[in-house]
Amino acid sequence: MGQRMGFGHRPALLIIDFQNAFADENFFGGYNIGDAMANTERLLQTCRQTQTPVAHVRFATSNDGSDIGPFGMKVPRLKDLVDGDPAADIVAALTPLKNEFVSTKRHGSAFFGTNLHTWLTFKGVDTLLISGCATSGCVRASTVDASAYGYRPMVVVDCVGDRAQAPHESNLFDMGQKYADLVSLEEVQAHLAG
Repeated sequence: MGQRMGFGHRPALLIIDFQNAFADENFFGGYNIGDAMANTERLLQTCRQTQTPVAHVRFATSNDGSDIGPFGMKVPRLKDLVDGDPAADIVAALTPLKNEFVSTKRHGSAFFGTNLHTWLTFKGVDTLLISGCATSGCVRASTVDASAYGYRPMVVVDCVGDRAQAPHESNLFDMGQKYADLVSLEEVQAHLAG
């Protein structure tokens, strides 16, 4: 377990759920999510400079929350992330450009119920640089699915965050053992510049 895959030939950046609600410690924020967002700003800038494809996937529900199923029963406050509500918007510092992929999901994985896989296939992507929150939830679910779809998941450790330290660290360890390479922001920037 824990063998390194290394980068493939065509990376893309996947930014998961960096929305206003997750920037707010009174909503879904906490522990290191703010730092992860700030580091993702740097990574996003590098990706744009190197013309690396960028995908933004966020969570939102319809205005009655009936489209998120049991997820909304476990986490009722998710029903507050309604399309059109500022809490559901991507944070201003990471606002997508017109040529970047943007999708809305209704569950944990960035792949579930979205056309992310189709877009990545069209772009010829074989490696996903994964950033976002929460490490133990949507980042992990997306990483597992990325591996299942045949991508090389590279979890950018400086660019993922969680509400608490213990689940953040334990899930990083587990993803690094079974599904992904754990890489630093500096390592990714050097690879993209190379």
